[in-house]
Amino acid sequence: MTVDTGQNVFLADLHHPGGTDEAIDQLLDGIPTDTKRIFLLGDTFHFWVNDRAFIENRYRHFLTRLQDWAQQGMQLFFLEGNRDFLASRYFEEQPWMDVLPNPTVTEMGGHAVYIGHGDELCWNDWAYQLYKSCIRSRAMRFMADHLPSSWRVGAARKFSETSPSLVATKDPVTLEVPRRAYEQVFTSGIDVIVHGHLHTTYQQEYTRSGKTGRVYCFGWKDGKRNLLHFAG
Repeated sequence: MTVDTGQNVFLADLHHPGGTDEAIDQLLDGIPTDTKRIFLLGDTFHFWVNDRAFIENRYRHFLTRLQDWAQQGMQLFFLEGNRDFLASRYFEEQPWMDVLPNPTVTEMGGHAVYIGHGDELCWNDWAYQLYKSCIRSRAMRFMADHLPSSWRVGAARKFSETSPSLVATKDPVTLEVPRRAYEQVFTSGIDVIVHGHLHTTYQQEYTRSGKTGRVYCFGWKDGKRNLLHFAG
């Protein structure tokens, strides 16, 4: 998915399973070498535990690629998703990665751009929003980093396995981003919204009070991962 092919690349919902993954490697191989900034918009990892052995054994191949990009002069930014919010603490300790709050507003090509994982815009799913506020609380994050490693890995794997079946029980309307969520963002002076989370791809325009805002949702299309280029 391309918007005026430029120097910014967005990745969302890679759900990297660990080790080497041919489909992901092919997608990343297509990123232009003159890219200036790469934004990881959440669920970059299928699940994450802040345990040195777990990280090394599962994600070393992918993390090495990220470091290589940084050494080539690309700026890397991480926003947490619902699967990998614990990775924020790890990346805060890496000099080659900047951790951004989710969501973040930045300027690109003269536009005010809202970037986020996307789950924060799913206002219809009040049960998920309640769960999110609990599971990402300071107390829960502390426990997730200090319980025995085997417990943490087992719990994270269990959550990742049960999540699809829980999502499948929900009404599709509950899972989508409602129009009012987008419109509220645009009324704050935003020109463009970029997000993932929904595992689909679409572009939409909204006009309110004579001002037009554009939405770019991406991450997956026709069963395959995709990425977004943005000039600026």
